[in-house]
Amino acid sequence: MAASLRHKEVIRGKILYYLALIYPRAATLPLLQGELDIFGFAVTSVELSYHVAYLVEKGLASVDEVRGPVPRRKTPLVKITAKGIDYYDGRLPADSGVYLEPRG
Repeated sequence: MAASLRHKEVIRGKILYYLALIYPRAATLPLLQGELDIFGFAVTSVELSYHVAYLVEKGLASVDEVRGPVPRRKTPLVKITAKGIDYYDGRLPADSGVYLEPRG
């Protein structure tokens, strides 16, 4: 179970890392899913939604629904918040639910 928890923390950190890289732009869920796959962390869309919801509840990310290419269907866009940037930059205390790799 501990390894499973650690895996979730790392995935959330990778999501935050990518969102910080593209800031101030936002990412679609499929884009985030593809980036996680490139990082070696393949997740299902359900798992990704779970991690994004966690980051949103922590105030580290936000989700805005915009009209997509399909009529009457909205596309969620995920963006790092100012608090998320502060956390990513190390200006906030460590959160046990989100692991960021040390930067040098």
